[in-house]
Amino acid sequence: MLVTVLGSGGALPTQRRASSGYLVEWSGGALLLDLAAGTYGRALKAGLDPRRLRAVALSHFHPDHTADLAGLFWGRRQAKIEEPLVVAGPPGTDALVARQRAVYGDWLDIAHEVRAYTCAIAWLTVAAFPARHREEAVCLRVTADGKTLAYSGDTADCPGLREAAAGADLAILECSSREAKEGHMTPEDCEAVAAAARPRRVLLSHLGPDVSPRLPAAEDGLVICV
Repeated sequence: MLVTVLGSGGALPTQRRASSGYLVEWSGGALLLDLAAGTYGRALKAGLDPRRLRAVALSHFHPDHTADLAGLFWGRRQAKIEEPLVVAGPPGTDALVARQRAVYGDWLDIAHEVRAYTCAIAWLTVAAFPARHREEAVCLRVTADGKTLAYSGDTADCPGLREAAAGADLAILECSSREAKEGHMTPEDCEAVAAAARPRRVLLSHLGPDVSPRLPAAEDGLVICV
């Protein structure tokens, strides 16, 4: 499994960090994990073959995690990609897709299938665990090629996150603020999750501009072989 960080920043992008987006590649294809504005273009720049993209997995519906969904649909339509795209997400994902198609009409008319978690896609499995953020927010556990990636999405420390990250080969944990903030984590919170869940590797992301963690921090463009 190969993971490329497409956006390591928080809700407000900066010159250094775009907002949330990750490219996950495995033997059966590729997955985009969350889709802040511009994520699809950054994935193409990182070397994604659009015809290998099998799915999108969403952690929740805030714009810094979903804004490029319409851009992705439009790009696939323009490229005439006929392979159906799986859009996996929490309850309400089908309504999100429907609202975007209602706005843009047949510009977003592509072959796709909305799936709820847990789901399997070309020898990859995505499972969801309750997060502590928005009502629909989930933490994700992605398994493929014998490796496991845990992704916090946006959340405070909670049992669902610790379960998702337990023993994972790589855990990507959000670290939004230096001080306690509702629905998000500080560097100290991330250290507590890592100590409890004991993933093999930890990478902090969704980083606020004032955060200076002791654990390894993500950078846009970072590539990790899990």
